[in-house]
Amino acid sequence: MKLKLMLHKSAMINRGLNLFIVGLALLVIGFETYTYWIQKIRPWQPISPIGRVIFYYSFFTVLSNIMLVISCLVLLFKPSCSSKVFNVIRLNGLVGVLITMIVYNTMLRGIHHPPTPLLRLANECLHLILPLLGIITWLIYGPFGRIKANIIFYSFLSLLTYGLYIFIRGYYTGQYPYPFINVNRVGYEKAFYAAIGIAILFFALVIFLLVVERIRIKISNKY
Repeated sequence: MKLKLMLHKSAMINRGLNLFIVGLALLVIGFETYTYWIQKIRPWQPISPIGRVIFYYSFFTVLSNIMLVISCLVLLFKPSCSSKVFNVIRLNGLVGVLITMIVYNTMLRGIHHPPTPLLRLANECLHLILPLLGIITWLIYGPFGRIKANIIFYSFLSLLTYGLYIFIRGYYTGQYPYPFINVNRVGYEKAFYAAIGIAILFFALVIFLLVVERIRIKISNKY
């Protein structure tokens, strides 16, 4: 009886955390989308509202948090979901927000200064709070056993597709979401090396998550 109550309580906490992640991310992304639509915050942003919103949703930060949100939303209604599509989205979200957190806090924090308090708060949510919440929730509650070779392949394919989109779009618009891949500023060679660096970081983080997952499975099996 006590075990059932503990499992029920654990499941409720898990659902509560997933619901909080979904709600916070939608609030933050919705607020920033609205802000981008109504005003041009930076001189290098597109002139039209539609152009600014497209540019906003071209940021890896936004897309990785959206992947995390989708996976958390699925887990709210179907905690045991194990479809290939879900597993790819889940891995995209977990690795994506880790990349977001690492790259932003090591390379971009010193040069990125949102102009208003609310935008600064939203910025912290997307680059620090939500990534930490997502990883901690996964570390405690899983689901585990989903990181497999084919899932890693499709997840990397998603990253590769994103990279191609950024460079193709940048070629025609001159707009790049991050300075280290801005061909107009750093050149193709440095931008290419930066992209390779992100790919290496992706695989390093996948290996890290895979090791952690195996440890968590062993711990769970003991109890």
